[in-house]
Amino acid sequence: MELNQKQLELLGRRNLVILATADKDCQPRAIIVEANKAEGDRLIITSNQMSASERNILVNKKVFVLAYEEDYHYGIKITGEAEYLSSGKYFDYVKGLETNKNYTPKAAVVVSIKNIEEFE
Repeated sequence: MELNQKQLELLGRRNLVILATADKDCQPRAIIVEANKAEGDRLIITSNQMSASERNILVNKKVFVLAYEEDYHYGIKITGEAEYLSSGKYFDYVKGLETNKNYTPKAAVVVSIKNIEEFE
């Protein structure tokens, strides 16, 4: 499912999002991450310090992402499947980001969007 213009604009303004994952026993975990890039049906996130979320993605690809306006009047809920990529074009992209200049990225988390719900 592709992000529409309004959703892309939200992610451009409010790039700190909540990423929820679950382990193999379906125990949930939620963290705040920076959505580095939103395009079409994908969301790109850097893994700099992920550990439990990394393990979760490697055993359970299903993820949930929540983004919302500062005053909470509009937001989106994204469900999808994540890939944890430590090489290739997406990894090269996150390694080159200005926001990662003081970090050593471990991987790019690429979320393939399966569903988007808006709330107002």
